[in-house]
Amino acid sequence: MDQLKKDISKLRKNNVNLIAVSNSEWFTLFRDEIRNSIAIEGIFTNRNDLIHVLKHNKKTTDQKSAAILGYFEAASSVYEYANNLYKENEFTIRLADIKQIHTMLMRYEKQVGSYVGNLGEYRKEQVEVFNSTFSPLHFMYIPKTMKIFLKWLNHNIKNPNYNKIKLAALSHLLFETIHPFRDGSGRVGRIFLSFLLIGFGYLNIAIKGTGKKDRDKYYKAMEIGDKKFEILLRNIEKRQIISVTEINNFAKETDSTLLEKIIKNRLQDSFNRIKNSKFIELNLNAEVTLNEASKFYNYSQDYLRNLINMGKLKARKKGKLWYINISDIDDYIKEL
Repeated sequence: MDQLKKDISKLRKNNVNLIAVSNSEWFTLFRDEIRNSIAIEGIFTNRNDLIHVLKHNKKTTDQKSAAILGYFEAASSVYEYANNLYKENEFTIRLADIKQIHTMLMRYEKQVGSYVGNLGEYRKEQVEVFNSTFSPLHFMYIPKTMKIFLKWLNHNIKNPNYNKIKLAALSHLLFETIHPFRDGSGRVGRIFLSFLLIGFGYLNIAIKGTGKKDRDKYYKAMEIGDKKFEILLRNIEKRQIISVTEINNFAKETDSTLLEKIIKNRLQDSFNRIKNSKFIELNLNAEVTLNEASKFYNYSQDYLRNLINMGKLKARKKGKLWYINISDIDDYIKEL
């Protein structure tokens, strides 16, 4: 993975705004992340519906739209934040960062009434986790456990010898086993996972969730990995004092290999999609056909044609083909 990190660093040098909504190629990857992550929670949407929701943001009245908008605002904000922290070599994690992810993620669902908890606050009741075999930490012990969790995480972030992919995987496993929020812990955890990866110098990832086979693989990775950490949580509930060293000991016994493999594969996929993108080498002032534009932006030709008809995109016809300027599409995406 060191080679992949070097390759990503080269991309960063060639594209200052590599991780930003204004980067159209990264945005297509980001949209897939949203679609897959909410699918793991049982909220399914296709690409066209997702684009439609993002285009008409803040005008939502249903849970699906609320979930899409919440994920978009939470993740896009913290990913750019993590990227800036990485560039300044100041990457560290605060409890406020995690609470802010939850606040933004669930904001629209609270507006439509599908979420009744307090934004950014830990749960105050026991919950059961769908498709899991573990019991989350008792709510009374969440505040102090989250503090020691971040102390452990920041301690190992500073350790140059700690494999950061493994650390990201272990952090995701422990976070989801604690399950700190009444609702949204799964999505917060996956956003936080990508937040860590970006802060470590990698890219955000889209853990596949739209297909049952992929969801089951992710569930299996979590089930294998949470066994040791669940013992740790039961010890906490017995009022045993937990230290960074003790969490490290449980982490060493935790089987995170399957989750690490998923993360590595998805990281490679993220890199390949951006590396192979023609957009990076394309002049923003270039004029292209609708067919070419659809390949660059993962929009269908019909969708682009509708934008032209609605006056959202400028275009001109040459013979039988419509041509549009790349910078106009870029401006349209920025408006989203």
